[in-house]
Amino acid sequence: MRSKVLAAAAGSAIVVGALVTLLVVQAHGDDHQSARSSVIISHGDQLLPSDTLTDWVTYGDHLVVATVTGQRELAPTPEETEAGEGYIPRVISLRIDKVLWSRNEASNAPSTFETELDGWQFHGDRRDAVRMEGEPMLEVGKQYVLPILYFTKTKTVQNAGWSTLSPNSIIPYQEGILGRGDVIPSVRQADGDTKPADARGPFFGKEPGELVSALKSTPPDPAAADAMKLPPDERGAPR
Repeated sequence: MRSKVLAAAAGSAIVVGALVTLLVVQAHGDDHQSARSSVIISHGDQLLPSDTLTDWVTYGDHLVVATVTGQRELAPTPEETEAGEGYIPRVISLRIDKVLWSRNEASNAPSTFETELDGWQFHGDRRDAVRMEGEPMLEVGKQYVLPILYFTKTKTVQNAGWSTLSPNSIIPYQEGILGRGDVIPSVRQADGDTKPADARGPFFGKEPGELVSALKSTPPDPAAADAMKLPPDERGAPR
């Protein structure tokens, strides 16, 4: 599989690094068993930290409820097509259904945007879904709660646009409860536990209001406290 660099473009995830297969897990449960028999979990370096709520309020502009309204494929490289194996990027369309929290002085949230987080690995006629470590399946028609932010053009960011904070900051959401409606393949354990060991985990099974209250009571990273008007990649010390 080719190395993949997702530059900071409008509608793109900010993930830099080689797309490397770490683990193949069988997809169990009603959410996507019929659609895929396996999921390849891949790893990449993030431009911004996102493991804690401090990271979310430091770098995120809004916490939103969003629905995946569509997806489209990008073409593999000519070399991959000729070889009959490689990687097909996936672009998903997100509709913002509700803004739950906003950073002071943040730009208004968009009504829709696109992002490229994942795709498929193919070999001949076989396709396996590729998801980043910590990322839900992000199925069309399903809802999620996630922090989003606006990138302006900087020395690091090539193109301005809206983006998710990271693949591992997206929370499945169904019938008013966080953590329901989709699976996160990389954290699906043998005992059935699906809570991720990051900022999202404590809020699984709860209503979004508890997460919003936690964000409101969390101050930004002290290293970035005097730089909140700067572009997100220039606050504090990005990874």
